[in-house]
Amino acid sequence: MSEAEVDYHLFLDREEASTLAHAVRLLISDEAHEPQIRTLAREVLELLDHGPDTDGKLTLPLSAQQMKISHTAARLLLDDLQRGQADERDILRRVLDKLPDEHTMRAIELS
Repeated sequence: MSEAEVDYHLFLDREEASTLAHAVRLLISDEAHEPQIRTLAREVLELLDHGPDTDGKLTLPLSAQQMKISHTAARLLLDDLQRGQADERDILRRVLDKLPDEHTMRAIELS
């Protein structure tokens, strides 16, 4: 992706990156009938697969559509988790706190 296509830089630690990757994989399996969503989610996974740097940090240069997919995946997994999974819920909340608000996400069109 060229720098001109980057709309947002998402900064994650190792734990956040791993949890977001899990959420994106679940989104891919849930949205198997939506090729555009699958494609965008795979692009996000590819960025997550680069792994964190030596300090345990990962920077994801996301397009607006990739940012929306990341937000959607994190939100869906957060909504599905139970109280007994408090640690994972906290991680997902941290990821969502690093992304723009819900209204901004809704305004992003995937097509």
